Amino acid sequence: MQLADFYFAHDELFVVPIEHLSSSGMSLEFQDCLQERRGIPAAWNDRFNKAFGRYWERAKRLAERDPRRWPPPRLQHCCIITAGARVRPYFQPFNNSAWLLYQSDFDPQKSSLELSAYLFLHMERMGLVRDVTQAVLRNLGYWLVLDDAAVADFAAGCRLSARPDAAGFRAIAEALPWIRNLYDTTLKPPPIVSAEPLSAVPLTGLLVPRSSQPRLDGLLRRWAHAAQASLDAFHAAYARRGRDHGGELCAWLREAIPQALITGADGRLLWDPAAPGQVDAVRKAVAGIAAEVAGSLRADLDVLDRHSRRFLGSLTDPQGLPPVHCDTTQSGLTYMHRERRSIAYNLLEPDMERLRVPAPPYERWMLGARTIHEWGHLAVDAGWVPVAAARRAERDSLIDALTERFEQIVRDAPPAARGLASNELQRLAARHGSYGRGLAAIPLTRMPDYQANLLARRYLSRNEMETYVRNNIYCLSVNASPAALFQRLARYAYEYQYLLLSAVADARRFFLSSTWFEAEYVGSGILRAGDLDSLLRSVGGLCAVHGVDETKFLPLL
Repeated sequence: MQLADFYFAHDELFVVPIEHLSSSGMSLEFQDCLQERRGIPAAWNDRFNKAFGRYWERAKRLAERDPRRWPPPRLQHCCIITAGARVRPYFQPFNNSAWLLYQSDFDPQKSSLELSAYLFLHMERMGLVRDVTQAVLRNLGYWLVLDDAAVADFAAGCRLSARPDAAGFRAIAEALPWIRNLYDTTLKPPPIVSAEPLSAVPLTGLLVPRSSQPRLDGLLRRWAHAAQASLDAFHAAYARRGRDHGGELCAWLREAIPQALITGADGRLLWDPAAPGQVDAVRKAVAGIAAEVAGSLRADLDVLDRHSRRFLGSLTDPQGLPPVHCDTTQSGLTYMHRERRSIAYNLLEPDMERLRVPAPPYERWMLGARTIHEWGHLAVDAGWVPVAAARRAERDSLIDALTERFEQIVRDAPPAARGLASNELQRLAARHGSYGRGLAAIPLTRMPDYQANLLARRYLSRNEMETYVRNNIYCLSVNASPAALFQRLARYAYEYQYLLLSAVADARRFFLSSTWFEAEYVGSGILRAGDLDSLLRSVGGLCAVHGVDETKFLPLL
């Protein structure tokens, strides 16, 4: 299996990837690899597959009955934790396209089929709403349509569960008798005359009898407590025991002098390789860190150093790199410092816990990819990944053809879709001369990203490139404006091209099975059968006219 090393790169987690999933579970090829790499027994595979098939069937039926509140089934990367104490609960190894599960969730001795099936639904909702208690709340209607045997099997699984947040699922199981007495405007309408007043729960379709409201509030409190307890246990596993290891990190900075700036609150510079001995500010920032955290920070900075040195060492004229653009974002996994034209690493980056826990699985490969991507943008700005002179006329022709293709797609779209997007289309036309040119401008505006990625291929390992691609292919319609549906279409057509930089064998299947694109655009009649392939080829053609100017780069050793 070509990407087996990628799927099984971390001892504490493995990935059942989108490309090896279907509505019935894992491919046979992946199951064989799973047994070979991790010794997973056939009973585990069988439980996973049956549970996934049941999730698919249930999610499909719910979406058919109430498409406003229940998303249809789809494929996502199933990231299976094998060492619970070493992986942060609720994080996503791949942006907006991963479900985090535990190996015990599919162990017949520590779960049940109904619990296993529900967990896929729970993780899907978690990914959509980004809140544990909201995920529980918005899924409560699920329990109104199951039979008693399924409910009993779920409760039995909850009693067996070894998940860090098992207390939350046991709270659901204990609450099922009164949960099943709730109503739902679509799934279980209330009687014409209700025995007591009903309160509507926003965004859910639920109708709650007055006497059940305190119980509902209590269930959500129990879930919040269970989730926090699982996070606390994870953090406790990496709490400092013994001496402070911050001094070791600072000693390494003075000796190794990694080529990266270290920043802190508000982007303030804490350490500069130009003055490696001045470590007081960073020493204060890292005071009290544990050994594992110090090791993780050192490994991160080593990646930045290695990639930056390799990139700069490959340039025939490093001084030819331009200044950093004034609107370059000064945050993220890593970023290009505006004033110093150097990669920067913020110890206090929001939504990350760099001073508290080690980097999670796959993040360091993304860090490497991001580092080269940032340098690549400067090379693109310098004109080192251009459209070859011989292909400029071809590019102009491709832009005209893409413009016409978008015009045709909009003209042929159902009246309801055109009406919904009318104001957005008028805005594009006012700015670009026509809405077709406005839509074509979306991939053109994003083209420097593709050019940077084209250059990045020569520096990144396969695992780093795979990580980058999988963090950039996801559903765009979640929480998006319905009126911007044609702009999303243009962005999808561009971002699909990232998959061509991956080792995924069937990019089209990967894309369609994981994003709900087909339902939104093909099923709705916005795109006809051949439109998608033509659109993808058109944008792909615009990407393909770019190439690296080899005179600006030395051969890599």
